[in-house]
Amino acid sequence: MLKSQLKIMITGGGSGGHLSVAKSIIDSLITDYNMPVENIIYVGGDLGMEGEQIGNSLEKKEFKESKFLKYFIRAGKLQRKISFNTVPLLLRSLLGFFDSISIIKKNKPTLLISSGGFVSVPVCIAGWIFHKPIYLHEQTASVGLANRIVSKFAKKIYVAYKDSLKFFPKGKSVHSGNIVRKEIFEKQITPDTNKDIVALMVTNKSLPLIYISGGSLGSHSINTKVFESLNSLLRKYRVILQTGDNEVYKDYEKGVNIKRSLQSEYQQRFVVIKYIDSHSIGYVLNNMNLFVGRSGANTVYELGVLKKSALFIPIPWVTHNEQYLNAKVLSDIGTANILEEKYLEQCNLEEEIERFQRQLEMRSIDYDKLEKLFPTNSLYNILEDILSSYL
Repeated sequence: MLKSQLKIMITGGGSGGHLSVAKSIIDSLITDYNMPVENIIYVGGDLGMEGEQIGNSLEKKEFKESKFLKYFIRAGKLQRKISFNTVPLLLRSLLGFFDSISIIKKNKPTLLISSGGFVSVPVCIAGWIFHKPIYLHEQTASVGLANRIVSKFAKKIYVAYKDSLKFFPKGKSVHSGNIVRKEIFEKQITPDTNKDIVALMVTNKSLPLIYISGGSLGSHSINTKVFESLNSLLRKYRVILQTGDNEVYKDYEKGVNIKRSLQSEYQQRFVVIKYIDSHSIGYVLNNMNLFVGRSGANTVYELGVLKKSALFIPIPWVTHNEQYLNAKVLSDIGTANILEEKYLEQCNLEEEIERFQRQLEMRSIDYDKLEKLFPTNSLYNILEDILSSYL
């Protein structure tokens, strides 16, 4: 089959991890495999964080300027427990299924690649009905409901961690490692690097740099704790806080106002930002001294690849305690500590950071094991495996 005849549909979203993998796949298809942009179709969701207006999804914002075909269906988040939102979300999932049917009928993709998340479920079921081969990538150390469902229809499943193989059917599941975005290896300043971050990096270099993030969508509980702890943290550290862009809590706006109230010296040590884009993330990750925040699959994997230390605060309410299990991979090796959410409000964040740093100095870390656990060539291997059947 000629490249001009091959049409690839990529689906997955709802969180930064699923979106990052989808974006890496699309970027590689265009730059490494010279796939025509018009032959790439992305299907995401239109649902943002709870309480926000529909149409404010992370993927809609991320791909706003992208040239490939893109659709945002009315997908609803899957729930294991009945709540006030169960019926509306179930109805949205049904509507999203019909959206997916229409999109597949219109575009006639050759195959589907799913990076996971609730938005991928109606798309993959629709693809299965049309007899489209489906390839699934699982990023987490555990497996959520969405990927358990999609795995039933998948032709092949690629997992980031060997332990995840037990959750999927034998014979069509392989350990590939996680898909690592190329941007995380960019250590230097570029013309597109965020200017506020650059200014922070070149100022007060003697102070360690802490990057704090509640994930791509942000975390109100982490943001609140950091705001309370800023004066003590900024005595000893430079801090980058990625707040997310939640329209309900408006933590970014709070952070900006708090920064203005700080003494001038401390203002120079603090950057508050909604989202760190692909032009700046590598520069931040490679030059920081410590990460503090959520332990999504991609965050953990990227920190493992870069051999960076982290104080993880896993989301406790996700399926199968997924983020805790992700964090435990690096905690078992010794490059991370876990601070459970239930202790966050009452803890002294500065003391938790300093205790972890003292422990790091005493630990013997097996960096060879770290490299084996976190391979960096999975994107190439996955796409070679998939495309070899069609090109």
